[in-house]
Amino acid sequence: MNEYLNLWNETLDFLKEEVPNDFDSLFANITDIAKVENNYIYMVVPNALIKYRIERFYQEKINNYVKKIHPTPIGFKFINEKDLNELESQKKSADIKQERSISRSLSSLYTFNTFAVGESNRFAFLSAMKVAESREKVYNPLYIFGGVGLGKTHLMTAIGNYILDNDITANVIYTSSQKFAEDYFLATSSRNGKEKIEEFYNKYNNADVLLVDDIQFLENKLATQEEFFKIFENLVNKNKQIVITSDKPANELKNVMSRLVSRFNWGLTVNIKQPDLNLCVSVLKSKLEGMVEDPNIIPIDVLNLLANYFHNNIRDLEGALRTYINYCTFMKLPFNEDSVYSALDSILPKESIANDNSSSNVKKVKDIVCDYFKISVNDIDSNSRKAQFVYARQIIMYILKNTYNLSLKSIGSHLGNKDHTTVLHGIDKIDVSLRTNPMIKTDVDFLLKKLEK
Repeated sequence: MNEYLNLWNETLDFLKEEVPNDFDSLFANITDIAKVENNYIYMVVPNALIKYRIERFYQEKINNYVKKIHPTPIGFKFINEKDLNELESQKKSADIKQERSISRSLSSLYTFNTFAVGESNRFAFLSAMKVAESREKVYNPLYIFGGVGLGKTHLMTAIGNYILDNDITANVIYTSSQKFAEDYFLATSSRNGKEKIEEFYNKYNNADVLLVDDIQFLENKLATQEEFFKIFENLVNKNKQIVITSDKPANELKNVMSRLVSRFNWGLTVNIKQPDLNLCVSVLKSKLEGMVEDPNIIPIDVLNLLANYFHNNIRDLEGALRTYINYCTFMKLPFNEDSVYSALDSILPKESIANDNSSSNVKKVKDIVCDYFKISVNDIDSNSRKAQFVYARQIIMYILKNTYNLSLKSIGSHLGNKDHTTVLHGIDKIDVSLRTNPMIKTDVDFLLKKLEK
């Protein structure tokens, strides 16, 4: 730094001779270096007016002089005290944020922006946003439940990331129920029991936001449940936010204290349901951007096929896409539907044992639908494009997929060897129409009730 101060003093001597009339008012009190960055020395000036006058009339002259006397490229820039204070404030904020991010146990990949929203999870998404944005703890706890791989952890983590991004001082604690149980076990089994117990309670009781994943793993752990109940009560009484995820509703948790279940039901319970095909395709499209340079090289038919096979689990869906892309890239195969079967042969879901009797299920569905619409099975299996036949055929496709989980290929083979794209189109058509056309919903609901009987 002394080198740069010496350079500035030498420059001041030059300015005293070159601009004697302005020297005292502009340059005489400039003595402090704010920072050195990108080959520029930033000098602190008293105010914005002086900064403006120097930059407007003298900065070029100054840096042309420095260029002549200094062996390496370097120059001066000027920053006023207000800018300096803002710079120091930003640096302090960045340091705190960096410290938070180092200690933050939340994945930066899980944000609201990266969460794909569809009909199956829209209410859960909007509820999570409300909890993250609201200073009033109107939903406490927020209890999110749903099957494996549907986005519960993503949504809960997004809440934590949103809160930290908007308040870097917030003490957001993320844990799984297994980790909570482990922390409690270690605290109570240590030789330094009292010290460890205090450390355990300080960690959880000082949370501003407590995020607890997979609460169902507290089942049968009665001692741990008791400690969790105490912490839960303490945080709620201090108006601190609690978010919980589970694979089942609170009322279906087994061997969990009734008062704890009651507390879980206090706030807002939201269900993330299995995604429809449209949401699955949206997820795939969003993931493509991080996997290939040009997302358009993956045909939409491939995405539809993957969505059909892996629609029960978003995590499996993403994994299938990644495997497919890597396989085709390494094996130099074209990105088409045939390559899906080559790449994913070992992990493509097989039809369940319950569907081994698929022929009888297909016959039953066909008979009920044909009787309802007063058409023949031959009409269904034909290639006729008459509207009444197409409509009935698409309903059969929809029921076989959603009720019996038959593959596209199997459904097509039972309907006059229709190809899988035709089957997928038919399923999508009914799926969309169910949300917009009450007449079609009436037809499908009636047929499903007939099947149940």
